Amino acid sequence: MKHEKNVSKWPFFWGSLLYTAGNIDYVILPFILKPLGLSFWGMFLIATPLANLEIVGGYYFWKWFTWKWLPTTEPIKEKVELTKGIIALLKEYGLLETIIYKVREQFKWATSNRFSKLVGAWGHAGMFILGAESFISGGRLIGTVLCASTKKKNGLYSLMVGNVIHVAVSIWTWNLFFYLWNSHRIELVGASIAITLLGLLYKKLRGDKESPKSP
Repeated sequence: MKHEKNVSKWPFFWGSLLYTAGNIDYVILPFILKPLGLSFWGMFLIATPLANLEIVGGYYFWKWFTWKWLPTTEPIKEKVELTKGIIALLKEYGLLETIIYKVREQFKWATSNRFSKLVGAWGHAGMFILGAESFISGGRLIGTVLCASTKKKNGLYSLMVGNVIHVAVSIWTWNLFFYLWNSHRIELVGASIAITLLGLLYKKLRGDKESPKSP
């Protein structure tokens, strides 16, 4: 995780803010736009350009990371165990090094999974699918990283067109969630507790079954 001191580190902070505080699906829609009481189309008209700006901003961040920062670093060394949680990383390496590690981890994932290989074969159609998907987390991230790492800026257009569908599905999903929460809050809480307890019971029973018997 060592890197040259003459490379600016500020883009890592801006990139982390973009994908955390600026996240459309998990921050902007449920915590900013939804509480305003906007209609579906009101949320859609605001969220769609913001979501596409997130893609454009992400493109320039990942382009900087791929072509300016990454070439100045040492070859990737797996010094940090993948099983370590964010708290353990923060305690051991601090905020900046944790962000850098997570960025490298995301870059490695986005450029080496099966979806990235499909995009290489499908071109603009693959980018459109990545932008539109709403059920597999990270589709837009994969598309943005691939465009930046290959300097194929034109792929962003297909990604953003698909992103329009993604935003519409996200708004519908949040509207459904809040409707169910307001109408069936007690039932949802009870079901969540029951599922959690069943999961814990299953793990305990499975652990007892797999534990070696003493001679």
